[in-house]
Amino acid sequence: MVFCSSLATTIHSVYYSMTQTMSPYHVIFEAEPGFTDAAFTVEELKDIVNHGMSAGVPMFIYTKDNVAWFDENEDTIEEYLSDWYHDNMGEDNYIHAMTDGKPEIASIQALKQLMVWSYVELKAHEILCSVDPNY
Repeated sequence: MVFCSSLATTIHSVYYSMTQTMSPYHVIFEAEPGFTDAAFTVEELKDIVNHGMSAGVPMFIYTKDNVAWFDENEDTIEEYLSDWYHDNMGEDNYIHAMTDGKPEIASIQALKQLMVWSYVELKAHEILCSVDPNY
């Protein structure tokens, strides 16, 4: 599990000095031109972390949408998940670690959805650790 670092105190003061100019949204995925970025408020990020993506997050409900997010961001997602599983769980085969014991992952589309949801949940946690001192 990823834990917030002691850097939170420093970030706290920077966060409050910047709130007048900061956007209330934190971008997880930048969309192609003409489409909406996957961006969330702090409260929405807390919902993602506390309830998970399977609770129904706009833009990430339908498998086809998750597959599209994956296809547009494959390298970013795979690198992030690989590093996260290695650094936090000592796991070199992150796909095996993610799918072990999950028979519902029976297609490439289901795997892509799982990877997108995992990425968004972990990024939401990471963002909250950096911007919300009370998280």
